[in-house]
Amino acid sequence: MRVPFKAWMFLGVLALVMAAAPSSQAQLNSNTATVNLNAVLGESLTVTASPGTVNFTLVPSGPVNGSAPVAIQTQWALAAGRTSVSLYAYFASATALTDGVGDNIPTSSVFGSVNGGAYGAFTNVGVFSANSITVFSQAVGAGTFNVTRNDTVGLRIDTTGLGLPANTYTGVLNIRAQAP
Repeated sequence: MRVPFKAWMFLGVLALVMAAAPSSQAQLNSNTATVNLNAVLGESLTVTASPGTVNFTLVPSGPVNGSAPVAIQTQWALAAGRTSVSLYAYFASATALTDGVGDNIPTSSVFGSVNGGAYGAFTNVGVFSANSITVFSQAVGAGTFNVTRNDTVGLRIDTTGLGLPANTYTGVLNIRAQAP
């Protein structure tokens, strides 16, 4: 029996296609490589305040406001076990300002106004000093462990009854936060 030429041609092309096509095999997969991730957000509590100097033009007897309120920014990133954040403005001793030769302005004559509120003397007992005012105390919990907060403290000195001599008086107001 004789096979026609066209059939041979067809069988030849089919053989060529079969030889060129890859043989079917099961899919081959590699091993799984892994990369461990480690991200740390450390606890922080920072306070910045400006301006660096508040000026007063004192009068012999009476109250005067400072040249500008103190703008305070408090930022924190706290661990879940923290319960609150508090900010205090305070003087290290009962003397707020002095001329260096024995004439002093006590903390009871220096007043702070938090965020435009009523003025109060720096005579409260705080965490850092007995000559303090509390700027804020805020509970922390879900959604408040990482916050930036802005506050202002206006300052006033009342020289009524002090009988101060003319001189330059200087002092340092401290501002500090705590997160128990």
